[in-house]
Amino acid sequence: MSVSVNDSTAKTNEYYLTRQSQMESNVRSYPRKLPLAIAKARGCWVTDVEGQQYLDCLAGAGTLALGHNHPAVVQSIQDTIASGLPLHTLDLTTPLKDAFTEALLSYMPGGQEEYCLQFCGPSGADATEAAIKLAKTYTGRANVISFSGGYHGMTHGSLAMTGNLSAKNAVNGLMPGVQFMPYPHEYRCPLGIGGEAGVDALTYYFENFIEDVESGVTRPAAVILEAIQGEGGVVTAPVKWLQKIREVTEKHNIVLILDEVQAGFARSGKMFAFEHAGIEPDVVVMSKAVGGSLPLAVLAIKRKFDAWQPAGHTGTF
Repeated sequence: MSVSVNDSTAKTNEYYLTRQSQMESNVRSYPRKLPLAIAKARGCWVTDVEGQQYLDCLAGAGTLALGHNHPAVVQSIQDTIASGLPLHTLDLTTPLKDAFTEALLSYMPGGQEEYCLQFCGPSGADATEAAIKLAKTYTGRANVISFSGGYHGMTHGSLAMTGNLSAKNAVNGLMPGVQFMPYPHEYRCPLGIGGEAGVDALTYYFENFIEDVESGVTRPAAVILEAIQGEGGVVTAPVKWLQKIREVTEKHNIVLILDEVQAGFARSGKMFAFEHAGIEPDVVVMSKAVGGSLPLAVLAIKRKFDAWQPAGHTGTF
């Protein structure tokens, strides 16, 4: 199938939005808040089909770390297409994939001595699903702890671990075994305490919850969280809270999964948001910016937790 773009000079935003509503599912989201048909983009600016320019503060929900059509990204894509390298190889390797893997592992604590990569699909939700599946495989346990305000995707399992209820309320029978716990927030403290006292209380609460034989919750396979919650309101996890979670999960052999899909790749001032706490996650979930505007999702897995059997988790992309 070959597709060409008709001359859009005489077309309006309303024209394309009407056609979109006729041809696409009711599920579409962003066009309802941003009624635009984008004709071109460069850096932090987008231009609609009517010639109006807008400052893009959305950046593909964190995907465009270097902005739209950055010259280095465009050149890299053009070079790859012109080189004759295959554009699809399942999980077979290529010289370019080898170089990319080596470069990405160099940003992990301990590098490739400590971590390996799993390419697991085009979206962050795909990677989240793989991470939970791996944790259950490694531990033989079923439950997962997630946090209020967290966002991990819209698939069956990832939505079950997401805090916001707007999409969850319409779907019955999401993945069972998810226990939500409160996430520290100095301004809107879930305990009504606030400040350092609220952080201290939540830090103690997590440790006590895991270790209390009367808590009512069996030991989980994994704890999944964002070091900086994105959809939850750009809420930064306190360092001592994160460090205590790392300490407790390590003590009880619970897989600690850090979702860096939105906060990763220098958006927090460090390559990954968890680095501010000086911790080493067992699994790091990456997507969005890691693909340089192209769909890509990757897990960095501490080698001791790489419990997959060959073909234990596969996908076309």
